[in-house]
Amino acid sequence: MILWFTGISGVGKTLIAKNIYKILSKRKKNLIHVDGDVFRKMLGNDLGYTLKDRNKNAERIINFVSFLEKQGVDVIVSANLTSRKYRLYCKKKFSKFLEVNISSNFDILKKRDKKKIYSSKNLSNVVGYGIKNFKSNTASLKLINNGSKRDFLKNCYKLIKIFKQK
Repeated sequence: MILWFTGISGVGKTLIAKNIYKILSKRKKNLIHVDGDVFRKMLGNDLGYTLKDRNKNAERIINFVSFLEKQGVDVIVSANLTSRKYRLYCKKKFSKFLEVNISSNFDILKKRDKKKIYSSKNLSNVVGYGIKNFKSNTASLKLINNGSKRDFLKNCYKLIKIFKQK
């Protein structure tokens, strides 16, 4: 099973993925969490944030997840798939695939902006600003994260139930 969280920076992809992993990994030993930011660093941060580089990173993550899936590993991914092409490709490639798209109000994202992405003077490579916001109409499930962290994490149990059924 591949559970893939998509959405622009700051919406809570990693937050919810880490929480679901923490809960499921106690019972499920063949489970891995792949975070897009950590994955980039593992490969030497050799890519920037242009759409071309983001697409290259998506290809890398998809190939790695495919490698893991072929070995019977379930994967939780928290990484944006900026291009619709890659989201559709994942739906075809992985037999058990669930895309969960997370969105949030931009004013809320700006307040949460831990990485200082939205306060930068150069927003040309920021998804939703310089890079067109590719809203996901391919997602199996959509979550909105405009409230508190606690309220948002209540979605974990709903997702775990879906994950177990796949």
